[in-house]
Amino acid sequence: MITKDPIWQIVQILPTDYADYGGEVVRWSNPALPYPDCSSGCQWWQPLWNDRKRAPDDDWGVCRNPDSPRAGLLTFEHQAGDDCWECEPESCGDWQYHC
Repeated sequence: MITKDPIWQIVQILPTDYADYGGEVVRWSNPALPYPDCSSGCQWWQPLWNDRKRAPDDDWGVCRNPDSPRAGLLTFEHQAGDDCWECEPESCGDWQYHC
C-alpha cells in the first residue's frame, strides 16, 4: 500500500504499524478487534494543515498520544491505530478502545 510518493521517504515505519504500511500488525486478522485508523475519531490525532485546501489535511498528521509508539511522528491516516487509538470523549458512546 505504500506508494512512490516522496513523503514516504521520511516516514518512520514501526513494527506496530499495519502491515499494509510496512509494519507487523496484520489488520483484520482477528475479526473481534476493530483495528481503527488514526484519523477516524482518535482523540490524539493532529492533522497537518493543507495550504492548498486551506483546511486540515485528510491524509497526514501527527500522533499526540504520549503512550503511543508513533508519538510525535509524521503518520499516514491508515498507517496505525491498533493498541494506541482512543476515541474522542464526546463521541465514544459505549464503544471504547484504549492503549
